[in-house]
Amino acid sequence: MAKEKFILDCDPGSDDAIAIMLALYSEKLQLKAITTVNGNRIVPKTTENALRVVEFLGADVPVYRGCENPIICNQIPTRKPNLPRVTLNDCHGDFLPMPEATIKPQPEHAVFFLVKAFMEATEPLTLVATGPLTNVAMALRIEPSLEDKIKKMVIMGGGHTGCNASAAAEFNFYADPEAAKIVMDSKIPKVILPLDATWRACITDEECEQLRALGTPAAEKAATLQMLRINNLKVNDVSPENYELRHTAGTVGEKVLYRYDNHMAPIHDALAVAYLIDPSVITELADANVDIDISGGICDGRMVADFHNTKKGAAPVTAKVALNADAKKFVALLMHNLGKKELDN
Repeated sequence: MAKEKFILDCDPGSDDAIAIMLALYSEKLQLKAITTVNGNRIVPKTTENALRVVEFLGADVPVYRGCENPIICNQIPTRKPNLPRVTLNDCHGDFLPMPEATIKPQPEHAVFFLVKAFMEATEPLTLVATGPLTNVAMALRIEPSLEDKIKKMVIMGGGHTGCNASAAAEFNFYADPEAAKIVMDSKIPKVILPLDATWRACITDEECEQLRALGTPAAEKAATLQMLRINNLKVNDVSPENYELRHTAGTVGEKVLYRYDNHMAPIHDALAVAYLIDPSVITELADANVDIDISGGICDGRMVADFHNTKKGAAPVTAKVALNADAKKFVALLMHNLGKKELDN
């Protein structure tokens, strides 16, 4: 069976790092290139982190450094006061716990590379995006016909009921709302994996130790990164009543207030790669017209998924939106691939 060929646009990041590892060890995928963007950290750090993963695993995958700033939103300082993330004590850390890279990024800018790679592709090529969509949006601005050349996009971003960057928005779309809107308004076939799905595909601390016990460099490093995520991504309920309600089976609150518990954490970006390997890891996909709030207000960067065609538009379906995932299958994919001793890329 032919491998699925794809480019990964990302902002490493602990979960991006595990996504890269998963891609490199899967016998079903061929990772053609990595492009980096400002997101979890500033782009010099996300680029260095991508290079660290590639070199740590001994892979032969080119890395292209991308956009250092969002398209426009940071021109109003009060709009994104906590961005860019220069340094932060969180689930990512500034640099991945791997040796400093000696390999270098490619001289070509990521945006120009994306345009050339897809416009000149002679076989189907997929794009997986796990960070802010700045690079992709800029590529579409440079070459609008690019939207006809991308086989499909798998996007980790947004949230229907979930959010993590503000009371309304998920981080990737929040960090560059205009870029997200440009991509959503394009004709590219899109599968969006929002927090609603990634929060349901967690790995527990016990499973993390099982991963570490596999003993391969990738499994051990992924386990270390995942424990950092578990220790830093704790859930804070607004009230004890909310905690009880989201743990009461059969209630609407169980669905609307859903969040993982504190002995586990999601690996958001790795789920996007897992979907390429085995689409059945996503158990519920809904058709929707997807838009992005770019107003700059309290809902800035919010993904607005119209599942009911309230716009009564001519093109009611612009993306498929994941609502649920199979955590056991996701963990099994991680175990199977990261337990390998040889790269499959």
